[in-house]
Amino acid sequence: GRDRESALALAARIAGNSPVGLRAAKRALRLGQGLDLRAGLEVEDAAWRAVAFSGDRAEGVAAFNEKRRPEWPGE
Repeated sequence: GRDRESALALAARIAGNSPVGLRAAKRALRLGQGLDLRAGLEVEDAAWRAVAFSGDRAEGVAAFNEKRRPEWPGE
């Protein structure tokens, strides 16, 4: 039905993003659940560091600047 189609469309949209970013986001969600603010911010910072210096980030910036779809290296 419509709900399934919507879910699949959202999943495809999410899957089109950086593999490094997706892994970091999923990890942060898993680890951050139920933590206090300070601990949650530490989890968020670790996720940011995992992505900020990755090849995926460099490719994302380059693709944006060149107005093209990114080709994620996944690292």
